[in-house]
Amino acid sequence: MNIKNFDLNLLLVFRTVFEEKNVTKASKKLGITQPAMSNALNRLRYLIKDELFSRGPKGMRPTPRAVELSLPIQIALSSIESALSDI
Repeated sequence: MNIKNFDLNLLLVFRTVFEEKNVTKASKKLGITQPAMSNALNRLRYLIKDELFSRGPKGMRPTPRAVELSLPIQIALSSIESALSDI
């Protein structure tokens, strides 16, 4: 995958859905509409070539691939946030 063409905001979408386990709650946390969040999640699913999350009785359940990606994405986002914290 060429990161040059990857919308890094999709990583925020991933992290927030992973944490909230709910698309509506995640959209509110990011300050976007629920349809925009669903659209972003679908774009990410297409790029990653995995469903990433499925609906379950206790909210959105991560796929094995999503679980595998969660720590590297969290580390990357934390590094970016830390680097930009003094700006």
